[in-house]
Amino acid sequence: MIFGLTVKSVFLLKTHTSSEMKTLGPLAKEGKINQDASVRDSQSAIINAPVEKVWQILSDISNWFKWNDEIKSIAIDKVEVGANFTWTVGNNTIKSTIRQIKEKEMISWTGNTMGIKVIHVWKLEADGNQTIVTTEESMQGFFTLFFSHQKLHSSLLNWLDRLRETAEE
Repeated sequence: MIFGLTVKSVFLLKTHTSSEMKTLGPLAKEGKINQDASVRDSQSAIINAPVEKVWQILSDISNWFKWNDEIKSIAIDKVEVGANFTWTVGNNTIKSTIRQIKEKEMISWTGNTMGIKVIHVWKLEADGNQTIVTTEESMQGFFTLFFSHQKLHSSLLNWLDRLRETAEE
């Protein structure tokens, strides 16, 4: 027994999760999260800065740690579709792959940490001298049992708050 589950239950859960993983890359490429994931959230904000400025900050992945204090380190060679990057948020190291870039409109990636599979999508919409920013994330895998929706909700709001503060400087 592991956390009240039999070894057979854990194996079936892992098998089911493995088959679902094949759909994450294509979903992210389309700018979608996994609506069937056990943990997911979406948040939006209006930022008083032009879309060009918001895009420049958001797409400069190697410098995320400068404006988002949750990020401890990040390593990426080039920001392009298919690029891999590794980053540390709190005590978790995440291995991610950029799945889609539409300049000044969207960037998405998939990631994996501790057996949790993630899709993260950012969408930007110009509205005069303001930008409407939407960020969405889905998480799936056995260990999401220990990651609450509220924690993801708070994390997305923190990302948006930090992005807003940086862009509106």
